[in-house]
Amino acid sequence: MILQEQSKLLSYLGLLPFIFSCILIWIIPSLAIYILIGFIAYSLLIYIFLTGSWWGFAYSSGNSLYIPILLFFSPFLIFLPFVYIEQFIKDNLNLLQNYNLILSSLVALVCSYEIGHLYELRKIKLKSEYINLRFQLTFSVRICHLLMIAFIFM
Repeated sequence: MILQEQSKLLSYLGLLPFIFSCILIWIIPSLAIYILIGFIAYSLLIYIFLTGSWWGFAYSSGNSLYIPILLFFSPFLIFLPFVYIEQFIKDNLNLLQNYNLILSSLVALVCSYEIGHLYELRKIKLKSEYINLRFQLTFSVRICHLLMIAFIFM
């Protein structure tokens, strides 16, 4: 029981950099590019950690490892088409001039978190408490990504 509470606490503590970044970017917009880059780097590290746990779940249950491996690469696979969309927005709508590749990175990560969450729900047999915790964490992370995207367009 104590181990479950500690892992729950650590999970929520992992949200703090996401939340503080979202608050900080609106308070100190002059540091926006640095905050965004730090946010993306932290988000990618957390996502890579999650794909490792999905790989571990798949391995221990004897399931195929192809999906967790594909999920590991999903931010990069989603990122590539969005680079072209971002370039179109910059060239034709005169937006995003100061945030080169930032929007594509944020969109790729938020999509990857969503795909990963759906994988967890459908392919991994987990306890209901863990599913609820993962939903709360993933929902919060997605909201933080959307707030960062909103900042870019402000």
